[in-house]
Amino acid sequence: MLVFFSITGAILDSAFSNAAKTAAKEKMQLQILSLISSAEQQGRDLIMPNYQSDPQFNEASSGLYGYVLDRAGRELWRSRSAVLISPVTARPALPGKQSFNLDNTHSDIELFVATYGTIEESEGKDYQYTFVVMQDNHSYRQSIISYRENLWLWLSVFAVLLLAAQHILLSRGLRPLYDLAHHLKDIEDGRSESLSGNYPKELSRLTGNLNRLIDSERQQRERYHQRLGDLAHSLKTPLAVISNAASDPTDELRTIVKEQSTRMDQIVRYQLQRAVVSQQITSIAKVNILEQAKQIKSALDKVYKAKAVMCDIRISTTSVFQGDQGDLLEMLGNLMDNAYKYGAGEVRVTVTETADSITFIVEDNGVGIEESQREKITQRGARLDTQEHGQGIGMAVVVDIVKGYNGVIDISESDLLGAQFTATFPKHHY
Repeated sequence: MLVFFSITGAILDSAFSNAAKTAAKEKMQLQILSLISSAEQQGRDLIMPNYQSDPQFNEASSGLYGYVLDRAGRELWRSRSAVLISPVTARPALPGKQSFNLDNTHSDIELFVATYGTIEESEGKDYQYTFVVMQDNHSYRQSIISYRENLWLWLSVFAVLLLAAQHILLSRGLRPLYDLAHHLKDIEDGRSESLSGNYPKELSRLTGNLNRLIDSERQQRERYHQRLGDLAHSLKTPLAVISNAASDPTDELRTIVKEQSTRMDQIVRYQLQRAVVSQQITSIAKVNILEQAKQIKSALDKVYKAKAVMCDIRISTTSVFQGDQGDLLEMLGNLMDNAYKYGAGEVRVTVTETADSITFIVEDNGVGIEESQREKITQRGARLDTQEHGQGIGMAVVVDIVKGYNGVIDISESDLLGAQFTATFPKHHY
């Protein structure tokens, strides 16, 4: 503010000074023309009247003084007002040329000096003259002083008023920021879960982004908790395979342990990756569905060996899932595991394709799921059969994965008279 008003004051002061000086110059040029019009060339002499039309030229020490110089700069005439002051210091001017300067060579006064060169013709000869008007610039200096006093006074008043207005406006304008800081402190201290209140539209986008950030952080913590449960749930099958193999000496224990150890390592990496990303889709690749289904079937056959489950896989060798391999194994593995667990010994896995979608169908010949209970089993921790071991996580994981690919899942009754799970994925989900 100080710099702004200082520059503004300097500009206005300079503009006024130049305007006042220009006005003085124009006025003095008119006075020179008045002297020229009163002059008369008679032979070799230039005759000037004793009295001029402007009374200031006729009054001693009036502050307005007139002179006429010859070609060499010698004084030929001076007005009655200039009798008591020092000789003129102006230099001769060429015909038609004019000048305007400041003369401060006098000890007690400061003068503006205006000159104009002329040429007169008489008896075939040219005579060159310079008409000079000098004026005391006391009134000019006084007007500048008065203007500056008023200028800086009013600039100071406006500056104080503007600063006061800015203080009030900024105090009111920054109040929402103070409120925002207090609300953030409440969230930090656990007294609130999100930013609330009526914020001005300039801050609404900021508060909305902060709320989304807070929700994202809260969801991130929930994902970590969920993924720990998912991890434990996913490791059950490989551990069960290893446990069964260890109790059966006819199995090739070393090969099975190596396979399932590799599988568990993949599961751990997959769940950790899902825990740190906000989207379910972690990578896009073309995964052969039949190979993964056979791998899952091989593991489940070992886990549920005592049930002697007949698993019919109806998948084309060319069918591919465009997404993350871990997502496919997790989704299909949970669906097939439920079919093995709750079925009565018969499971069917089918994959069908259209131009826009790919559909996974997993069926069993168990007791099925009542329509009123179908939505419940998709919730995390919900279980219908408490006789079987489990935590009610598998179907929630399947739903999360399907939604992550913009797919839909449906639960219905199978032709095998058990439950049928249908997961449909759009092929353009990526």
